[in-house]
Amino acid sequence: MEDTKQNDELSNITYDKEVLKSDEPLPKASISDIYKYLSGPYKMLFFIGSVSAFFGGFNFPLCTYIVQRIFDRMSGGDLDYVHGKMVDNSWFFTAIAVMSFFANFTHYVCFTMIGQKLSFELKWRYLQAILRQDSNWFDNQNIEGIPSTFHKNMKEIETGLGRCVGFIIYALGSYLCGIGITFAIAWIYLFCLFGIVAYSTILFNYVEATLHSIQNLIDSTFVQGGIQAEETFNSIRVIKAFRQEKNCSEYFLRHLEKNNQEVLGKAWNYGAAFGLLETIAYHFTCYAFVIGGFFVSEEVHNSFPDEPYTGGDIFSCISFLCGNYFFCNSLRNMFFFGKGREAAYPILQLIDKVPEISLDDDTTSDINGLSGDIQLNNIVFKYPGTTKNALDRISIHIKKGQTLGIIGATGSGKSTVAKLLERFYDPTEGEVLIDGQNLKTINLRKYRHLIGYVGQEPCLFNETIRENLLNSYPNATEQDIINALKKAHAWNFVQHLEDGIDHNVGAVGSKLSGGQKQRIAIARALVRNPQLLIFDEATSALDFESERKVQEAIDSIEGDSITKVVIAHRLTTVKDAENIIVLEDGKIAEQGNHEELMRKNGIYAEMISIQQEANRTEEALNLNEGHKEIISSSDGNDNGLFEETQSDEVALLSSHMRSRRQYVDQDESQTSEGLFSFIRQVYVYASPKWYIPLICISATLVAVTLIVMPYPLGKFLFTALQPTSTGADVKRDMAIYLPIIFGMGILAAIFQFCTRSLLHVVNTNLLQGARKFVYNHVIKQPIEFFDHKNHNTGNLTAILSSSTRELNGAAVELYLFIFQSMASMVGGMIFAFIFEWNMGILFLFIIPVSWISMGATFALQSSSQSSYEETISNQEKMISDYIMNYHTVLSLANEDTIISRYFSRDNSKEIEYKANKADLFEALGPGFVYGFGTSFFILSFTFVGLVSAHNVKHGHEGEDQLRCTLCFWYSFLTVSYLMSNPPDFGKSLQAVKKIFGLNRYAEEGEPDCPIKNGDADLGSEGVSGSIEFHHVYFRYPSAQTDNWVLQDFNLKINEGESIGFVGESGCGKSTIAALLFRFYEPQSGHITIGGRKLDEFTLSSVRAHFGYVQQEPLLFNTTIMENICFGKPHATCAEIKDSAKVANCEEFIRKKDFEGQDNSENYISDEITNDTRYSGLDDGYRAVCGSKGDRLSGDQKQRIAIARAVINDPKFLILDEATSALDESAQKIVQESLDEIMTQRTSIVIAHRRSTLAKCKRIVTIENGIIVRDVYTNQ
Repeated sequence: MEDTKQNDELSNITYDKEVLKSDEPLPKASISDIYKYLSGPYKMLFFIGSVSAFFGGFNFPLCTYIVQRIFDRMSGGDLDYVHGKMVDNSWFFTAIAVMSFFANFTHYVCFTMIGQKLSFELKWRYLQAILRQDSNWFDNQNIEGIPSTFHKNMKEIETGLGRCVGFIIYALGSYLCGIGITFAIAWIYLFCLFGIVAYSTILFNYVEATLHSIQNLIDSTFVQGGIQAEETFNSIRVIKAFRQEKNCSEYFLRHLEKNNQEVLGKAWNYGAAFGLLETIAYHFTCYAFVIGGFFVSEEVHNSFPDEPYTGGDIFSCISFLCGNYFFCNSLRNMFFFGKGREAAYPILQLIDKVPEISLDDDTTSDINGLSGDIQLNNIVFKYPGTTKNALDRISIHIKKGQTLGIIGATGSGKSTVAKLLERFYDPTEGEVLIDGQNLKTINLRKYRHLIGYVGQEPCLFNETIRENLLNSYPNATEQDIINALKKAHAWNFVQHLEDGIDHNVGAVGSKLSGGQKQRIAIARALVRNPQLLIFDEATSALDFESERKVQEAIDSIEGDSITKVVIAHRLTTVKDAENIIVLEDGKIAEQGNHEELMRKNGIYAEMISIQQEANRTEEALNLNEGHKEIISSSDGNDNGLFEETQSDEVALLSSHMRSRRQYVDQDESQTSEGLFSFIRQVYVYASPKWYIPLICISATLVAVTLIVMPYPLGKFLFTALQPTSTGADVKRDMAIYLPIIFGMGILAAIFQFCTRSLLHVVNTNLLQGARKFVYNHVIKQPIEFFDHKNHNTGNLTAILSSSTRELNGAAVELYLFIFQSMASMVGGMIFAFIFEWNMGILFLFIIPVSWISMGATFALQSSSQSSYEETISNQEKMISDYIMNYHTVLSLANEDTIISRYFSRDNSKEIEYKANKADLFEALGPGFVYGFGTSFFILSFTFVGLVSAHNVKHGHEGEDQLRCTLCFWYSFLTVSYLMSNPPDFGKSLQAVKKIFGLNRYAEEGEPDCPIKNGDADLGSEGVSGSIEFHHVYFRYPSAQTDNWVLQDFNLKINEGESIGFVGESGCGKSTIAALLFRFYEPQSGHITIGGRKLDEFTLSSVRAHFGYVQQEPLLFNTTIMENICFGKPHATCAEIKDSAKVANCEEFIRKKDFEGQDNSENYISDEITNDTRYSGLDDGYRAVCGSKGDRLSGDQKQRIAIARAVINDPKFLILDEATSALDESAQKIVQESLDEIMTQRTSIVIAHRRSTLAKCKRIVTIENGIIVRDVYTNQ
């Protein structure tokens, strides 16, 4: 067990943005800790890949040794002898090429598979570790930031700890081989060259520090943007309802631009780092040959062999320079390796972290059932980070088989009791006893398996109904599932779904109504046959009839082995409980059964009185028979004709719906775009565009400068190699040509500085442009876009974070790659043609093969990456779902079962097989091409040697052969380096498809979008407030069935009229609100306001004049003030206070409920928080609501949502279950406020309780999308 201090240090798995921006290096995981998670076969692959990479690195230093053997003393002896010597040595290149192919192919395949396997293993364990943590840990996390950080870390681990490791070992092998060759030939000379190593180390550290600083700054941008995007996409309906797309976009872009400027400020550092790195090939060459020239000219003695140093001896230093060049230029791979270790560090720490409240504490005892009572003894509890007691010295005794009811005003501590019973938290003082044993000493996993929990806000995962229930009880049979659904009164609607219990419920259950979600959640609790049932407002979201049935089901769960704890604000839910506890400010105010509490005539009796008044209203409305039936079809003799006509119309509508489904069923990643489309799209979004030609030109000049270097180098080396050359000759050429090389190094550094600085600017702007495009384009999509399974929050956030990151990492670098490789080969060919025409011809044959090889690499990368993306796509979709709803996962205590489904639809063995198959597919093709490409370059030296031998035999100048050979050498050295550090075109192309594939979806209001924009203003004079539905047919575009949600719906709502809609869950009540907000369009029929069609008005004006309070209030992770101002961004202080008074939330805002929390945090607008106009507001208005408003109770969130809706003084008001989460007393107060503001405007109230509609002029009852009753309450 780690000590407390260490646990505190490990409490955060996402680094603070200020930490990321600092220049301090982030901690890195040790290599042994990382690779210990590889299984035996993969450890063998690691060994094989390491050996292959190490010996594969020998190829170029060995080639330089062969070149040295070919040209050493080539003028000595007759031409036949020289020719024979050159031919014999040339064939060694073939052997090296064969070795190179197998070595490079093997290490590429091995480390590609290792990277993906490691990412897979850590992803599995990481998610396990996250879902294993306790509530205290989650309270200290930025929950919205975890999914985007999760994706980022896994990408960096896969890249940095996979292939990059192979390339680093390859570079190390090249470096050590170069040292070995030089040591064997001229060991004294080698020690003199080690000055290069010291300079290389200093340079390397500087470049690495610079790159890490820049990357950390970029990471901070991604973390912050990912958090906002997560919250935005989760709250898209609220954002659209309040017309805040532009404000959210401006805030996102404002912070994006601020961070972008910081990153752009590092362009000069970035360019300088690579410019200095570019000098290695030139200045190290000068350094080596200045020393070598001195050794030759001064005839320094070489102890082995026992003679003075020759030109051939100093030629051997090229092997060392070659190895040093590869090692220094492996910086890119070392950088990714470091980022992979940094990404792995918090993951490994969390994997090893033991939570304070552990599900599987070895020191606890097993429990197989609840055989005794449950006691809470003298409990004191305060939430972490607060100073106020949520519970203050309460004691509760729950007898076995007893039903305990807990009631009280909002914030009294009811739900806190449930959390202590579930052991989400441990009490600050006191103890919870289960069968007389302290809950802390009982195995928590087995204990939670005995509990069925249903919370106030139901949480379902984006899976099928069957899988949601199996998450609770993995061994449940189909009959168990059906029985549980029947007990929860959910079977009736489930069996009518197209796929029945295999129906996907959508993200957070979005494909079900609120009541349907709640009943599925109840079924999930019942399917495990719990011995302790905890219902925390479990029926609050149900209509009256469904609540009655579910309550009957709850009441029918009897037996001595089942204990029930029912938390409610509707007292009918707990009236029959053996014991009822009334909580007030965390203390027990009253206790007893119903009769006893009524005799006390205290708080409980007062609450009963309020509820009875509401029930009398409900009964009066239910008994009213003076209603009119709305008939949707004709009768009499016209029935047959009508049915035939309606059948034709429905068939036409069904055809229309199939075309609408095609709109949302498109998969943006499944396109056939290739290299040229990739380049074209990148060019469109890169800026400044005129930088790109400059980048290509400067990159070409970098390559050309290196190709030109063989001319002065060849002149000097040929002089040094000649036996007839004197020391003076060597010194003369050294003084002439080595300064030229030094100057060329400075020139190349300038070109590289320009290339990398401009590249950094374009890449940064491309990243910003892509993220701006994704965010702006997605937020402007119609709601039906978000209903699609591929467009859940997790997927969209991954596109914004991961895909743009992959695009940024390789997109413009592809231009660099293409132009540098072309310049190297074409420049080398031209150079060769100048000195030896047959060498130029040889280049002509080699270049096409090289280009085909590189093209095949890109094509295979794209194909294999597409296959891999398809394999893990389901995983990416579910990540946010599980992490964002961690409370549900904790209560189920079956995270292993949930995670297994996350990775596979079968079991862990199937997971392993699929992962291996994807790894192998991605590795083999590119591995073969990479091995062939590098070996082909080496093989070509066989022909270079043979052609040189032929030329020498026929009297051609040896100096020209040396220049051409060096030209080949530096040309293919550049190409080989590029091949071992290629841009990841496969991932980048997939990123382009995902990002710019969104273009095929038209934005809301555009001509090609289902939701078109009108040109009239709803707020203009002369437009009345009457609303009329004309023969409306509607079903949701993403629905897979042909059942209508509304069918032939006709209704007129007069101006200023308040109308209520009631009906069972799923009958179509909330759909009416969605159509009025133009979230969707009817498939047939139309809606009018003031006699004009709704689609004739602009979307903005329609939504501006509708106030909206939804059933499940969504608040942002910002202050209360900003959440209220979301309805009117520039509201005055008085308007904020007035709206808070109307919503009855001013009193609780004033209280210091948020003491100890950071009230200075803001999310939407710095200007609003700091505006002096709001200085008169109480401090409570600056209290932070938390993620999804989780720092507020249910009714507090609802009241803030009401204040947000009324602050704009809307012309129309839609209240969709606006008071369903409130207790009876709070509901009465809020309802009185709503009744007052409803009289001033056209109001639509959606409810499942008629008592909520007492002040409405009309009440309309809906069944299956048809009006069955339309009642005027004064009748």
